[in-house]
Amino acid sequence: MIMRTSIDLDQLRALATPLVIYVGHELPGAAGLPTRRELTRLLLDALPEQTSAQRRRELAELSSRGDLGDAFTEFERDLTRARFCMVVERALCDDGFEPPALARVLAGLGPRVKGIVTPNLDRLLERAFASRLVTHVRPSMGLVQRANWLLKTHGTLPDRSTWVFTREQHAQVAWRDPIHAKVLSSLFIATPMLFVATTLDDPIFSAIVDQTRGLSEGAPPRHWALLRTAALSSAGRSKLDEAGISAITCDSDDEILRVLASLAPDPSAVPSLPARTDGRRPTDRLVRILFVSANPQDLDSLAVDREQRVIQAAIARASRRDEIVLETRAAASFADLSRALLEQQYDVVHIAGHGEGLGIILDDGGRKLVPPAQLAALFNEYAHPRGRLRCVVLNSCFSSAAGRVPTAVPVLVTMHGPLDDRAALAFSEGFYDAIGAGHDFAAAFREADRRARTSTPGGLFDAVLFEHEGTS
Repeated sequence: MIMRTSIDLDQLRALATPLVIYVGHELPGAAGLPTRRELTRLLLDALPEQTSAQRRRELAELSSRGDLGDAFTEFERDLTRARFCMVVERALCDDGFEPPALARVLAGLGPRVKGIVTPNLDRLLERAFASRLVTHVRPSMGLVQRANWLLKTHGTLPDRSTWVFTREQHAQVAWRDPIHAKVLSSLFIATPMLFVATTLDDPIFSAIVDQTRGLSEGAPPRHWALLRTAALSSAGRSKLDEAGISAITCDSDDEILRVLASLAPDPSAVPSLPARTDGRRPTDRLVRILFVSANPQDLDSLAVDREQRVIQAAIARASRRDEIVLETRAAASFADLSRALLEQQYDVVHIAGHGEGLGIILDDGGRKLVPPAQLAALFNEYAHPRGRLRCVVLNSCFSSAAGRVPTAVPVLVTMHGPLDDRAALAFSEGFYDAIGAGHDFAAAFREADRRARTSTPGGLFDAVLFEHEGTS
């Protein structure tokens, strides 16, 4: 099998004709975005509280099937179209996510790429190619003759009307708008294709293989698929053979990237591969910070206004100040916090105010206690990789209780016991000085901890860092 893979790879490298490349569901996953199957779990979490346990089990069972069309149909019905779309947009928004290594390598293939076909709604490929490709959500027969195009067969995130999720939407594409099938068939017949970032258990790719098999008519393979060795069975290889697709297997994702890079006219010109996305680091792009403060009049006064100014000053003098955006919500209620997260995606949420063992105190015309579980449930909605939120700082007394509640947020910073105002200010200054210098959240925590302890030797200060495992 190694010899066959080598021969197939040599044939692919020797090909003089530009390729059409199919980019599957694993690309958004490599960037930290959910796949379609993972999206069903997010939709399950978003169901109304009154949804019965029986109904939840039914939807979970639908979500476990190979074809997800029925599951998405039922989710849209139960959630309403508006709520369904909101969950999808929030989950698949790629703002702040770097295009993964695969997208970067594809963009470096230059004239070896005629066009790209993808079912993914995100804009990772558009960003990786720096808008060098003309995007189409409705195919035309002219694509067969043209080059430098991106065909998004299942729609694009900014335009809800183009999405293909539900059974009805699939029928619209397959039967009432047959140009889709005609264009894909023409591409299969006229152009060599390379399939990447996919597996045979993906229903979209499996359907394409079935369609291609009907067109191959026993002819020698003229398409290729780059697949992980562990993901391809003997039966799967036979299915690809019957479709005229040669499987080139690799033992790891890194090997797949090296094979792809070797296809470039000048492999040395392919961009260096970025590190794997890590939820415990700020993004390499714009960092958005939400500062939320609450100091109800019926409690002792805190220096939250001064803390806001300290953070603003730290960002203003930072070497990366142009890459950081700070937004604030003063005298904030829980509804204010929730609304802010609905309206914008943030990398960091910083809450300054009072706290006690039973939760954080926000402002609702007076003190409003928010239990740790309620706070965690809110942040889980927006946590990386589902959303953009990577770090929460609870700069208030006794906030370490929040760390005992399971959370999906990669980094949680809390305070154990009472907190001196001077220590709170010094901690915030050190933390955002470090973020502004490009350090990760753990390094920023260590810098902030040193500042706070130096500001109040022997004073009331004990910060605790919680890191959610499995985010790197």
